[in-house]
Parts: sequence; structure tokens; C-alpha cells
Amino acid sequence: MQKFKENPSVENIIYISIFSILNKNLKRFCVFIFSCFALFLSAVAQDDFKIENGEDYFELSFELVNDLVVIPVEINGVELSFLLDSGVNNTILFSIGEEDSLQLRNLETIYLRGFGGVEPVKAVKSSGNMVRIGESVNKNLIFYMVYDNPVDLSNRLGIPIHGIIGNDLFRDFIIELNYIRSKLKAYRPDSYAFKKCRKCVDLDLHFYKNKPYIKVNGIIEKNLVPLDLLVDSGSGDALWIFENKDEGITIPEKCFEDFLGFGIGGSVYGQRSRIKSLDLGNLTLDGVTASFPDTLYLKNIVTFQSRNGSMGAQILRRFHVTFDYPGKKLRLKPNKNFREPFEYDMSGVVVAHDGFTVIKDLMRNPLPLREDDPNQTAAGNLVYKSTYNIKYALKPLYKIVELRPDSPAEKAGLRNGDVLIKINGKNAYNLSLSRIASILSSSDGKKIRLIVEREGVQRKFTFALKRIL
Repeated sequence: MQKFKENPSVENIIYISIFSILNKNLKRFCVFIFSCFALFLSAVAQDDFKIENGEDYFELSFELVNDLVVIPVEINGVELSFLLDSGVNNTILFSIGEEDSLQLRNLETIYLRGFGGVEPVKAVKSSGNMVRIGESVNKNLIFYMVYDNPVDLSNRLGIPIHGIIGNDLFRDFIIELNYIRSKLKAYRPDSYAFKKCRKCVDLDLHFYKNKPYIKVNGIIEKNLVPLDLLVDSGSGDALWIFENKDEGITIPEKCFEDFLGFGIGGSVYGQRSRIKSLDLGNLTLDGVTASFPDTLYLKNIVTFQSRNGSMGAQILRRFHVTFDYPGKKLRLKPNKNFREPFEYDMSGVVVAHDGFTVIKDLMRNPLPLREDDPNQTAAGNLVYKSTYNIKYALKPLYKIVELRPDSPAEKAGLRNGDVLIKINGKNAYNLSLSRIASILSSSDGKKIRLIVEREGVQRKFTFALKRIL
């Protein structure tokens, strides 16, 4: 980690470097537990986002990565990629490196705390930043930069992720997310009116520390349980539920222990299961996958007292979603994903990017055929010739970082640290992490053939995917 050099000016300006963490990915990892940050800081006034061209709205294309929305964000003239996370109050910047220079002003040291750890993490608060998102601009955005213990989301997502943004954007607009078209529309609240919609359900939002919550009902085992859930677009799971026997919230009998995600303090573990159903107004989702984090990871987390968990992107992706923070409303309109079953990973393998490998490619360049060229004729016949260019390329290297106990992959003999060489005959370095995750989660009974490298030796493994619960 590089040391930050302070410029001894009146404005207390420093220059840091931000780099794009190279492609890394993980299908079922995508639980980003920044929704429970406790920020120890003083309130500072900042500007709102405003649409510059005078229009009532702007449209922005986003990248949908494992059901998570990633948007381009320009900070002080540097374009970065941010996770759009309705579960966070403050904008957080990380991924510190040594390439593009980013200027930060008005620095103050603060501490963050989140799932996965007990000790708070040191960070820097910066104000007075010019931030552009689509056609909107905020001339005085405050954000928090993690640098002592940088959070590397990119190694689990497969694309550069420099930070997360939530309430700072949602509070100023009515935001529609079209998960099918990967489009975001942001409307000025005074220019927006909800249209009549028979297929839609409108849920009331209530807020705690600027984070949106909804009250819904779920059936866990045979018990109808009221749930107060954080609406968390930055969580790749369907549901996180906090066990509370006093309120009738218990872990179903059919469950399994698993790695649930990665918080600012490290890995988070718990139980995975299903609940019978989740009622969202007059819409019902059946057989919803639900994760129950161990209570160890909930300690020292400042959160809404009545909160029972989170509703994440695996549910939101089934709808055209409208967030109306000013009007305290969440509209859900079912899309073509609505009836898709909820499934867990069927292999038990968690794969992440682990650097690069050098691959040598031979590029053939055929020579044009010319009848007057004696070098291309033999006994009066044209002879086809070609030359080769040797090209060296950096390709991604993937390794296994988590294995579910008693999963098909573990039973086959795979281990943490195994480097993927081939998957079903395809070179792993030619695949994205999303594609690898898709192969490893495709269908019950599908045969998977892996070649991995372990301690310098290539080994072959075969197993069949198995549906859980």
C-alpha cells in the first residue's frame, strides 16, 4: 500500500492513485455487506445532484454483473465504476493503486465498521468533490475512502469496482431500474407521476439512517412471520434473515452451512436454506432462498432495531423497480424473470481472479497467391504458404477460494487454492468469471470436468452438479 503524501497547503489537498482492479468474478459471492456500515463522523452539508441540461430526467446504461448494478461515476474528472447500492447511506471509495491520479480535498480520518469483523476500519472522509453521473452533477459530494484495509470487490465480480454509492443518488431522484434492458432512468421528483399499473405492487418505504426498509410477510417453515427488511440492491442474495426465536424467526430444519459473502471485516459464514414464500403486497414469491448469518457477525453492528434482514438483488431483478425516496414508495412490476426458480450454486465452488498468466498465441498470416512468384510455384502448381506471428498475451488466472462442505466439488477432491486450467474442455483463461459461474451452476446432474493445477502438477476431476434443498 502506498503512503499518501499530504500537500501542506491551506486546503489540505492530497493526491492518491486509483486503479481499475482487473477482472475478477464470483457468481454466488455477490453479497456486499456495506449496508451495515456504522460511520463515526460528524454531519457536513453537501450539495444535491442536479440535472444539468434542464430536462426532467436522464437515462443511463449500466452493467448488470451477477444481478448487481454497476454504473459509471466521474469524480473530479476521473471516470470510475461504482456499485449502485440502496443499502448504503454514504458513498465509499476503495481500490487504491498507482495509476490514475485522483484529487481529494478536505480530508478527515474516520472509522467504518461492517459485517465480518469486530474492529473498525480506518478511512478518510473527503468533501468538496465534483461528481457526475449521467447528465447529473453534484459539486460538493462527500465520500469515504477505505485505504488501510481496502475492500477488493473486483476480485469477486470480474470487472473494476472502485466504490459504492447509494443514498447520495437515490435521495435526489426517482430512479427506475430496468433489469432486462440494463437501463437506469433518474427523474426529478417534481416532474414525476406514477402511472396506473394493474400488474404493479406499491410498497411503503420507511427509513432509518437514510436506508430504505419495507414491511412484508414471509412463511418460514409453517409460521407466518412479519419481516422488516432493508431493500439492498447491493446484495446478490435473495434474502438475508436474522434469526430471532422470540419473534418466531428460526432457521429451517433443511439447511446447510456455507460461505455467505464478504464484508469489510472479512468473510461471513452462516446457514443457507429456503423459506416457503415471501409476500410482496399482492405478489407472492415461492421457495425463496434465504441466508441466515451467524450471530457472531452481527455483533457491534449499528442497525435498525426492528430489522429482520435484507431483500437483495435476486429478488429485485425479477421486477422493473422504481425507487421513490422522496415519496417513500417502492414500486415493483414483474418482468420476464419473475417466474424463474430460486437456486443455489450446484457445485460448491467459489472461484476468484488471482492474477495473470502469459499465453503464447500463434497468429497465422497467409501470403497472397501469385502465379508469377517462383517461390509459390512447384512443378507448375501454386503452393499455399503462410507465415506466423507469435503473440504473447496476459490472460486471467482463476483459483478456487471457497469450497462448500460436502459439496460435489469437495467430494471430488478439489481444494482451496487449486488453479483452474480447463473447464469442460475449454481453457479457463478464455472465460469470464460470469461464464465460469454459469457453467458451475447450470443444471442438476450436469457433468463437470475440471483440470486444475496444484503445487505445479495438473490434475483432473469430474463431478456432477447437484441441486440443493
